[in-house]
Amino acid sequence: MKKLFIFTLVAASAFAGSAIAAENCKDPQSQLAMNTCAAKDYERDDARLNKTYKELVAKLEKERREQVKEVQIAWIKYRDLQCDFDSAGYEGGTMYSLVRSSCLSRMTKERTKDLKAMLEEAAM
Repeated sequence: MKKLFIFTLVAASAFAGSAIAAENCKDPQSQLAMNTCAAKDYERDDARLNKTYKELVAKLEKERREQVKEVQIAWIKYRDLQCDFDSAGYEGGTMYSLVRSSCLSRMTKERTKDLKAMLEEAAM
């Protein structure tokens, strides 16, 4: 009986996980879907930021590389603190991860634009 319960629990978890993975992020219909899609958006935006950052660092002289690294570390701390602040009023609620992920995504997109502008300058 115990093995059947564990199997059922594992199977149900796998089904729920695949349902979440298959969310329609163009039109999420539940809070869970909105949270999941916002997290996916942030992951995608963070990957773009990291790609752009690596491209920029590869184009810079050693001294400038060290400077941009320090700036990026400070920016990450700022972004995280800002998004902690923005989402603090939702902590413990179902909207918390949506608000936090949306903030992280928005700020990451903005930073990626800044890094792309620096990359264009470095190419000159």
